[in-house]
Amino acid sequence: MSVPEVPPTPPRQPHSVIVTTLLLIGGVLLLAPGVCAVIFIREYILSPSPAASGFMTLWVISFAISALGIAQIVYAFRR
Repeated sequence: MSVPEVPPTPPRQPHSVIVTTLLLIGGVLLLAPGVCAVIFIREYILSPSPAASGFMTLWVISFAISALGIAQIVYAFRR
């Protein structure tokens, strides 16, 4: 019984440095809303106000955008 021929894997395409750089820059820019949210959370904790529910919604949205930025940075390094 013979071993079937396995086709060779195609060579990997070289990655573009420009695309990786743009992905990293975009990811860092997407981290900015999360950094601002952390700063505002600290300020809110020091002096709470009754408008907390509106801020909570904005914080969740800001952290979601920052999570996308982290995912984009990870993708850029694994590319």
